[in-house]
Amino acid sequence: MIALTASEYAETVWGGSVTSKTVRNWIKSGKKLKGVHHVETTPAGQYRLFMEETQKSNTMTLLEMMRAKAA
Repeated sequence: MIALTASEYAETVWGGSVTSKTVRNWIKSGKKLKGVHHVETTPAGQYRLFMEETQKSNTMTLLEMMRAKAA
């Protein structure tokens, strides 16, 4: 399991198309976040998003790229 900050989550999962502020607003509103197992608040008030660490094989990555290109 890996722990990410809101900005790391925005960059990793959404490719930077959303901001960390948007992620924090989603957490506050109770929205279910893609791939997040649970969220913890640090004593300083920051959020830590815990995700399962999944590793894709190069074959699966290539297959996804080919499907995206064909669509």
